[in-house]
Amino acid sequence: MGWPEYFEISDQCRSTIIDQAQLVALEKHKIVQCGINYARDSFTIYRRNPNMHMLLFTCNGKGWLDTPSRKWHLVPNSVMYVPPGHENGFGIDHQDNDDESWDVAWVMLASEGHWEDILPHGVTYSDTRCADLLRQTIDCLHQSMSLPYPVGHELGENLVEQIRLLVSHRLPTSNPTPLQRLDKVFSRAQEQFHRNWQVSELAALHPCSEAHFHRLCQQYYGHGPMSHLTRLRMEYAARLLSSTEWPIQHICELSGYPNPANFSTRFKKWSSLTPREFRRRFKY
Repeated sequence: MGWPEYFEISDQCRSTIIDQAQLVALEKHKIVQCGINYARDSFTIYRRNPNMHMLLFTCNGKGWLDTPSRKWHLVPNSVMYVPPGHENGFGIDHQDNDDESWDVAWVMLASEGHWEDILPHGVTYSDTRCADLLRQTIDCLHQSMSLPYPVGHELGENLVEQIRLLVSHRLPTSNPTPLQRLDKVFSRAQEQFHRNWQVSELAALHPCSEAHFHRLCQQYYGHGPMSHLTRLRMEYAARLLSSTEWPIQHICELSGYPNPANFSTRFKKWSSLTPREFRRRFKY
């Protein structure tokens, strides 16, 4: 399949690109480029004879990668690796992707040097726990470049080393995909514990029906979605009670309980102690 060099990128796409010309620290580890693509609407790239190792870490949305022998569908928390010399094309996967989006962190590595001994010899696709962490690291690296010397320089050196570690190991997850998706839903809820979450809203983040969301929570957590959310809220409140001097009223509200009496009842049921008793016993 003789693909031409081709790309089609919508005006709605955003990208961050960092290369060796901008940051010398990348050259030390034979990292030619790294970046983040927030692909929207239309995003397609075909490459005939790439001369670098390419890794695509899917963070959100869905993508695809095509080679002469096979096509892969790329989902969140996965990494796609393509060695030098393998023609390929990649872009947004519009199938079951209502937002028509694909957020991907990518790294291009020099074809010569130590990467030949670390990376696979063929095209590979696997799950990973590193995708979003790599995205955040590249974002921090981009921001560090605007900081004055020596802070920006030292921070950049450390962040490039972190990129090297994440790419070298890629850390596959041992959790089944449905559990990964559930954990991601509740991680999103944890960012807004103060919000009055409803099961319908949590199910929509998955996305699936409320009934199916209930079944998944029962299967993987052993209880329903609101029970799981309550446990996460209690654990969060316990950490704040033991590690801060914040007023209990404030901790109630941050944990999603504007009524202190209701919070105290829930907390005692969970820990066998009132919030004040818990703080006295476990204060750091």
